[in-house]
Amino acid sequence: MFAVTLGLREPARLLGEVRFTGVDPDFLTGVRRWLEAPLRGCTKSAVLGAAVVVGELTTNAFRHARPPFAVRLILPERRNVIRLEVHDATAPPAMDWSPGRGLDLVRALCLVWGVDHRDSGKVVWAELPLLVRPIVG
Repeated sequence: MFAVTLGLREPARLLGEVRFTGVDPDFLTGVRRWLEAPLRGCTKSAVLGAAVVVGELTTNAFRHARPPFAVRLILPERRNVIRLEVHDATAPPAMDWSPGRGLDLVRALCLVWGVDHRDSGKVVWAELPLLVRPIVG
């Protein structure tokens, strides 16, 4: 399911954020590894799914958007999901925008995904189901 929303409006915890100012192919490997620590205690399939989704969203930001970029990992308090967000400084695409195969993977792995419009650009986000919540210190 695809949605355009005004952002997450529920109690949630920011598990982590990574910022970058340019296109760096090595960043993608690093951000995938970065997910492992905040998702400690989750199932392996949840961690792998999150790695695929963050890889697709980050790759799209590199290809189609302008820096600065940020990747955020958010844990809503009242739902068993993990929310991944990729922020960039580019306006959202027109509504006739046609996603590619990478977003087909996002659609298959996620409960919902979408785009939030911001004055500073956009946020592409996706929510993955969690069977086990991460260990939060």
